[in-house]
Amino acid sequence: MRFDPLSARRSVPTPRRSPFRRARAFAPVLLIFAALAPQAWAKGVTKGVANADLAAAARAAPVKAIDYDQERCDDRTVEQWLTALAGSEAREITWTGGPCQQVGPGIDAGSSWCGQATVTLVHPLGHDDRPTIEVFFEAPSQGRPGRPYAFRGAMHAVDGDGVSRFRQDFEAAWISRFSPREDAIVDCASP
Repeated sequence: MRFDPLSARRSVPTPRRSPFRRARAFAPVLLIFAALAPQAWAKGVTKGVANADLAAAARAAPVKAIDYDQERCDDRTVEQWLTALAGSEAREITWTGGPCQQVGPGIDAGSSWCGQATVTLVHPLGHDDRPTIEVFFEAPSQGRPGRPYAFRGAMHAVDGDGVSRFRQDFEAAWISRFSPREDAIVDCASP
């Protein structure tokens, strides 16, 4: 009788693999995803308020609400104002929400809740030339953004980089580089 190695292999019983063996191989991967999941979810929320809600509230905020004690004759929303000001100089305006970024020494502590707009310019001076504005909100109520109360803006102006505490200062910095449409800036002092 001749020895056949193939038949010998077939006749040797193979041990049954546990159905959990494959699951155990993926256990470390599953643990990593489980550990990161709360952090990924939390990135969309700032101290109890959804970042998307902060962005939407900043877009819809009346300009009057962020002008402090200035003459309040501008009836536009922040989004309408910024779109008119940026005009054809903007390739895109991106709205986000989250913690306030334009705070610190020389400005103030600000708020924990802000809506931000970043203007991507058609012809930037460099890769970091992205004018930004922030609308600060008071403490939230039932998970919704509080009342808008302050403005901050930052951009490269002709006389250098600057942070604006007032909307009119941001407009002046913008005008130092660009020529906005006539209706973009509302002068409350003019009839």
